Amino acid sequence: MNILILTDFSPQAYNAARYALNSNSGSSKFYVLHASSTGVASKIDEALVDFVARLKKEPAATGHSFYTLPFADNLINATRKAITEKRIDLIVMGASGKNTSNFQGLGGNTCNVVKKVKCPVLVVPNCEFKQWERLYLPIDLRFPVHTEALQLLQKLPVAPNVSLDVWEFNLNNSEGQIEDFKLPNYKLNRKTLKEESDFFGKFWPEANVKANIIVFFARQLHITEKLLNRLSATETRKQNLPVLILHG
Repeated sequence: MNILILTDFSPQAYNAARYALNSNSGSSKFYVLHASSTGVASKIDEALVDFVARLKKEPAATGHSFYTLPFADNLINATRKAITEKRIDLIVMGASGKNTSNFQGLGGNTCNVVKKVKCPVLVVPNCEFKQWERLYLPIDLRFPVHTEALQLLQKLPVAPNVSLDVWEFNLNNSEGQIEDFKLPNYKLNRKTLKEESDFFGKFWPEANVKANIIVFFARQLHITEKLLNRLSATETRKQNLPVLILHG
């Protein structure tokens, strides 16, 4: 896999990079990007080299390749260029960093990348890596979903007994259902919920206890906004669930 790590050189960014190393087995290419339209190029280069040098010392770094990507541009433009030039499969970034906004749990840069860059994004809070055994996927049946985007899950190393818990929110009683989940390595569990309040009343409490990671589609506007707002709420600053955002 080709993996893009976005860093602002904060402890949160380094923790996200460590998490990415532990979540990838085999041989992957890690590109570490920092974008700045105002910084001194030589200092940015030096900081990136130091960042990568630290990563290479991590036990999970064995077998991987590392490259630095300094950009004299804004973060969104730089990220889009890197995705095209390096054929990136996955972006990894911390849930917060130096550039925090009104979103108190998610950094402003994180929110911008999630919403404006069409590439899968793994958002990592301040947590240690735990083997992915149970993934929770909320889906709003009022919006179309291209489940082909879930094929990324087949590339990521997971536990042998991994399960995908799909929570289908049918808020209009449309009897709509998504049938096509081609994930042979996963045990599929499905639930249908019909009330708006079930998102925080049923899905969220169970996911916080049982899930290793939450997966959702960026185009699922209703769920996306609810989830980002919940992750950004003051009372959930200490939440420790990584989130994988897919564009499909």
